[in-house]
Amino acid sequence: MRGHRLHAIRSIHVLSVLSAAVLCTAVAGPGPVAADTTPTASFDAAVERYRTQLVADVDGSIASVEKLRDSVAGGDLALAKQAWIEARVGWERAEVFTSGFAPELDRDIDAWPNGPTGFHAIEVTLFGAGRADVSPQIEALLRDLTAMAAKARQTRLTPQGLLDGLSRLAYEVGESKLDGGESRVSGTSLNDIRHNVEGIEQAYTTIFAGVIESRDPKLDGTVHGRIDELKRMLVASDLRQIDQDRLRVVSEELVMTLQAAAPEIGLTPPTLELQ
Repeated sequence: MRGHRLHAIRSIHVLSVLSAAVLCTAVAGPGPVAADTTPTASFDAAVERYRTQLVADVDGSIASVEKLRDSVAGGDLALAKQAWIEARVGWERAEVFTSGFAPELDRDIDAWPNGPTGFHAIEVTLFGAGRADVSPQIEALLRDLTAMAAKARQTRLTPQGLLDGLSRLAYEVGESKLDGGESRVSGTSLNDIRHNVEGIEQAYTTIFAGVIESRDPKLDGTVHGRIDELKRMLVASDLRQIDQDRLRVVSEELVMTLQAAAPEIGLTPPTLELQ
């Protein structure tokens, strides 16, 4: 999570948990929540499948930043801009991981709007000033992404941490990217949000969908429905064409549905607060 977003995230935490309880009753019906009957081990294979996808996304970002470095060294500003845009794809998908396990890397890699290093420090110079004198920032970004790749490979990925990260990113999609987004200088904020939603869908489908569907098909259908609605909204060609109030509502409904689903699979309702 970006530092300037944390206050908003914390301010709705209690409300979200209360709303989730209401949603759980509405979706699952009255009565006590099922006991914790899903051993963590049942997620192990799914988590490792997700890790493979995560590592591929981070490695893809690294390859694009290396292309960015080479383009800058060769004085090709147009190719450098394209490489920067390409590098964002895997990064945005991987924010499920950074939101749940590596917030310090998020701050180093994606600080906005005034970070001294990271994607947006490079963006301002490349796209805003039309200059390519960003070699030190590129080297710093490569170091941070390489550290992220190592952490993605080595970290013990827990289902709880991944559900927390997934929920934080879902909330961020609706609450924190509506005012022009974070990549406004390059004009690619809508792409950022699309790739965030791809990452959300990737994590949910790979790790959680099968178990939730086996316990409560209606809840699983609700999660898929919220994700599908986000994807339909993001087909727009311009961020200004999106109903921002509806985007916020759908993202919050997705978070609340995930909170309702957590006890069904032996997990704690995800928190939106960074620990």
